Amino acid sequence: MMTEAYFEPLGTDDGWEVFRATPHTVSAWGPDLQHGSPPSAVLTRAMDRLERSTGTRIARVTVDLLGPVPLGEVRTRARVVRPGRRIQLLESELEAAGRIVARASAWRMAIGDTVDVEQSADRPRELPEVGLNSDFFDRWTSGYIDSLEIRGSDDGVVWVRPVLPLVEGEEMTPAERVMSVADIANGVGAVLEPDEWRFLNTDLITHLHRRPVGEWIGVTADASIGPDGVGATSGTLYDEVGAIGHTLQALLVERA
Repeated sequence: MMTEAYFEPLGTDDGWEVFRATPHTVSAWGPDLQHGSPPSAVLTRAMDRLERSTGTRIARVTVDLLGPVPLGEVRTRARVVRPGRRIQLLESELEAAGRIVARASAWRMAIGDTVDVEQSADRPRELPEVGLNSDFFDRWTSGYIDSLEIRGSDDGVVWVRPVLPLVEGEEMTPAERVMSVADIANGVGAVLEPDEWRFLNTDLITHLHRRPVGEWIGVTADASIGPDGVGATSGTLYDEVGAIGHTLQALLVERA
């Protein structure tokens, strides 16, 4: 019976946390590959759960996908690269079959009271009670995409909520929840047909100026394609209160 989570915990081994990546992580680019979101989230988990002082949170996560991330056994480890009371730099690695397949870094910052000057350049978006049809995700499915509850809206926002935990038996932290879906910006902003073109993102940079509230994350995105096989996608992330952050992704564009 398949584990109803993205990752099944298998214990620890010499400083690594060991997991089994389930078929719920499968990418639309191939049946033996993980979508970018589950690896991004499990790398964030490793950093977010490092020992820390109270009154800090992750403000930015950068994920570099160094190659295809396979299903099956994977392992993570994390460390504090730059310790500090107010600002810390964290790093994590994801290993599969004896090689590092992805790396991440994060800035963890002290939090304080700035309610009186809180602001955002992006207007709030409303979560629809019933989702409109999302043609892109209707045409392109996978184990990962099928694990999401998806609602489209008439203002271009795709709202998503994972129906599975990241790791079996755990509740996701706010940072993990965002990173479990942020990589879909590449699909939300797609301007090319996936049956004619491959547009693989090699990274995911996510800045969070506010921690998300609730389970739903809204995503808007726009892609730009250059003349030489390189593109980029920029996105905005929302919760039901308003904007929470932004994403950037570099794209390798090839004919299918």
